[in-house]
Amino acid sequence: MKTYKKLVKFLKKTFPQDYPVSVRRIKMSKSYDGDCELKNKYFLIRINNCLPEYVAIDTLLHEYAHCVAWKKCIVNDHCSEWGKSYSKLYRSFLKEFLDG
Repeated sequence: MKTYKKLVKFLKKTFPQDYPVSVRRIKMSKSYDGDCELKNKYFLIRINNCLPEYVAIDTLLHEYAHCVAWKKCIVNDHCSEWGKSYSKLYRSFLKEFLDG
């Protein structure tokens, strides 16, 4: 989980939010990869701890995009602004971690 842990730090530093972001890997149902919610003025991202690293990374990027687009996706949490945020986060991940 070396890359995953580095990614958590990278996202918090590179894409700071209005509220602090807390990321936790926890035991969840096998059919559940993760979620994000705003709790008492902080974002809580939960990632299933049984996921292999590459799936945990994808899930983290997905859930962090919810933090980025939170104010603009009130009715539909996968609105176009979320899609743009997810794309931006994913491109940043690829550039920072996979470009040689």
